[in-house]
This record gives sequence, structure tokens and C-alpha cells, in this order.
Amino acid sequence: MDASGTGSGNAKALSAVTVTVNASTGVADLYPGFAGGKVFFTLTNTNPYPVSFASMTSGTVTSSDQTNCPASNVTVGTAGSLSLPSPPTRRAPAVHQQRGFDGSAAPDGCQGVVFTVALTLSGAQT
Repeated sequence: MDASGTGSGNAKALSAVTVTVNASTGVADLYPGFAGGKVFFTLTNTNPYPVSFASMTSGTVTSSDQTNCPASNVTVGTAGSLSLPSPPTRRAPAVHQQRGFDGSAAPDGCQGVVFTVALTLSGAQT
């Protein structure tokens, strides 16, 4: 006996999840007059596909000792030409040189201070 059937099926597209950017502890490399310090962070991509970031914009900077070393002692650049991959469902460490320490305004109270920089990254699925 033969059988046949007709009808339809469904497929549903997933919704992309925002990749999380978290500050991580790096090496102490800021000092007055040096503009090549690094911002250390990790990316957590829980999407099932890799994402590659092409640009990064910095936001508010905070200081771990606002009294003795205000955040205004740090200047932050923009990474407009970036190639930063983030594999799926893993934590991928990422380091990018974006920091400059304003040597003319850096008091001794800045020694050992940690600066946290808000970051916004833009990219696409790769």
C-alpha cells in the first residue's frame, strides 16, 4: 500500500544575542607621557556563530581613586579600523591599545590606580 502526504513545515530564525564586554585585569603600563597603554577586556559571545568587531568607541572613564587621581587624567582614543574576532559560545580574550595617559596632569596619586573604560563595539556575524 502506497501513502503520500501534503502540508507545510516551519523554520524559525533565532534572535541575535548581544556580545558581553567585561573589563579584565591587565598589566600596569600607564605612565605620564606614554600614549600606548592597553585596555584589557574579554568578550563573551553566546551566539552559535562567530562575530567580528570592526570598530570600538570609548565612553565614560572611571578611576579606582577619584580623590587622588581623577579619571580626567586618562584620555581615550577610538579604534575605527579594528579586526577583533569573537568565536561562538566561548570566552575570547581580547586586548587593544587605546589608552593614553595625560602626562601634564598626572599627579603622584595616580600610581597603582585602575581606570575602567566603558566600551561599545560594532561588528557583524562572520
